[in-house]
Amino acid sequence: MENSAILRRLTEMLQERVGSTDIPITAQTRLQELGIDSIIQVDIMLDLESELDFTFKSMSLPKDPTVEQIVALIQDAMAGGQTA
Repeated sequence: MENSAILRRLTEMLQERVGSTDIPITAQTRLQELGIDSIIQVDIMLDLESELDFTFKSMSLPKDPTVEQIVALIQDAMAGGQTA
């Protein structure tokens, strides 16, 4: 799956979680800026795994990750590499 498709779907999921499609989310947006805490992060990660049919090697993310960092972890996991 292409980077842009993953970014688009992740952005949609984050907008759903914060309850607004009007919130601008870019690759550099940090999850804390959106009010996404660690519990919600894990929930989003599980949803992504299910929807995109892959498995993260680890359920831990970098501290206060950017959207771009999460996309990179997803791409790495889909390619069979190691994640965070």
